[in-house]
Amino acid sequence: MIPPTLFCDTCGAANQPQASFCRTCGRALQSAGAPSRNAATGRLLSNHLLKQRYRILDSAGRGGMGAVHRAEDTHLGNRKVAVKEMSQSTLSPQELVEAADVFKQEAHILAGLQHPNLPNIYDHFSEAGRWYLVMSFIQGETVEEYLKTKGGKIPVEEMLQMSIQFCTVLDYLHTQQPPIICLDLKPSNIMRTTDGHLYLIDFGIARHFKPGQAKDTAAYGSMGYASPEQYGKAQTTPRSDMYSLGAVLYQLLSGHDPSTTPFRFPPLQSQIPTIPAELVHSQER
Repeated sequence: MIPPTLFCDTCGAANQPQASFCRTCGRALQSAGAPSRNAATGRLLSNHLLKQRYRILDSAGRGGMGAVHRAEDTHLGNRKVAVKEMSQSTLSPQELVEAADVFKQEAHILAGLQHPNLPNIYDHFSEAGRWYLVMSFIQGETVEEYLKTKGGKIPVEEMLQMSIQFCTVLDYLHTQQPPIICLDLKPSNIMRTTDGHLYLIDFGIARHFKPGQAKDTAAYGSMGYASPEQYGKAQTTPRSDMYSLGAVLYQLLSGHDPSTTPFRFPPLQSQIPTIPAELVHSQER
């Protein structure tokens, strides 16, 4: 079984279970056994039955906003599902409103989408002071975890195959009416199955594009992958996702982590001994 991921209480970034500090924002992390301000979250025991339907199997990860559990749907032949949990018990009234809005937004956005590279949403409900989102269970690992098994980078041919999947699903999202912007595309938010199929996960900060706004009301995204406008200086658009996609593909090909040098990408020639000429010309443009 893949070890549970440790999510940062401050920025929500995924980290290795043994990490002491967040790789994205640098804040101290709570270990899986340590108390935190969301101590009531992520502690559902195996065989616990939610909504008299979803039987918890084990935990897949825990963080500041909640937790993700592997479960089975007892009403549909024990079909495997993922149950995303958000705590309400330790939030202030204002935090509760904001967190619930984000959680419901993710549920509503996903519920209206059908694409091979997106998880399906089956249910969402509130029980015992927590919100739950039930979605398709994806057997695999995050691209971030996959990269570690490959020494930090992958061959050009494999990167191109992955990029086709990314572009296909982003085109689907960006051509919705109104367009849907992910805003947090990064390796830890992409699942990969053993046969190489990719899924975009975690739409907690995705939003609908509203033309005419001078800038967004809040900053979004993760350091290194977020475009400049995601820091509140201008309005985010579908092009913001394309910036993040470029950062992800650069990392897949070069092995260079964009979060270590935000907005600065060393030339690919310095990272890869032999690189196709068309990719060099593309970066120069």
